[in-house]
Amino acid sequence: MITLVLSLADALRYRFTVSPVGEAVQLARAMALPTAFAEGAPAAWLRRHDLARKRLEKERDLRPLMMLMSAGAYYPDFLTPYPQAGLIDLEPELAEIRATPATRARSEIDSTLAQLGTIDPEVEQLLRSRDAVGYLTELLEALWDALIAPFWPSVRDVLERDILYRSRLLSSGGLSGLFGGLAPLITLDGRDLRIACNGFEANRALDGRGIELRPSAFIWPYAAASLDELRPAMVVYPSRGLASLFASPDCKQAALANLIGATRANILTTLDEPLHTSGLARLLGRSAGNIADHLKVLHGCRLVTRARLGRHVIYSRTSLGDELVADAVPSIRAGVVPGSVSRR
Repeated sequence: MITLVLSLADALRYRFTVSPVGEAVQLARAMALPTAFAEGAPAAWLRRHDLARKRLEKERDLRPLMMLMSAGAYYPDFLTPYPQAGLIDLEPELAEIRATPATRARSEIDSTLAQLGTIDPEVEQLLRSRDAVGYLTELLEALWDALIAPFWPSVRDVLERDILYRSRLLSSGGLSGLFGGLAPLITLDGRDLRIACNGFEANRALDGRGIELRPSAFIWPYAAASLDELRPAMVVYPSRGLASLFASPDCKQAALANLIGATRANILTTLDEPLHTSGLARLLGRSAGNIADHLKVLHGCRLVTRARLGRHVIYSRTSLGDELVADAVPSIRAGVVPGSVSRR
């Protein structure tokens, strides 16, 4: 259990981030610890993309990365740099990893390997070499290209939707509202923010450095925290809406479809959380132009509302739209495909 003691300044200094390389590291950890991640979102993702994974394992020697990811509760901090504000791009993060000072990399790799009883001599030699950082960066990039990059727009949509949802909770209910739905992995008790991290104990007063909140598609059923003496603490938590990464886009609700048309029914039922046109197009397997045309009709019928958020126009169901979905589609929130993501 990690306990972060928040001050008033910490409660006011927060930001949400998305980290592409952080998602790659989480997936690598699930690959390295198949027993610990036998259930949950990363296991479901790896099963779904098993052929791509086997191809990657055949083409690249992943043992150095897998050894670090499976050594224990700690793995090198330099592999998960703090995301830069306003950027959701892999390359800047990989560049930061490549620029890790040799002394820091050596120290963190040594600390990681110290958790192991026995070490493969060949892998140890690679990890203790001068080229270790560059080699590990290449492996992370290869894993990203094989298992995440083709699907990143959809994954990013899920993460951005989670941030929008939790930002609204924060504005309406403060920190208690924000963390209320994350128990028992993350709980807020007065000034103490507790993160359940198996095998790791720490108690840290943040002293005004603030906190960064990062949703992840590949960490459930766990949560994690990163502590740095000079930077805000980072809390990594399971994103909402993961079922959309596994659900079939062809699941149409007949009653509602007969009333307003199949595509508009799919759009309306998909908007359980606000989303932009491109995200809807990816989820439903249609062109953005086609989705935009249907959204225009739904907006004209007062079934959806829209608001600009950054570079996107975000669509949400109106109360009328909610009532229509609730009446015609009583089972819409079932969500998860059987066997793909199961809860403990």
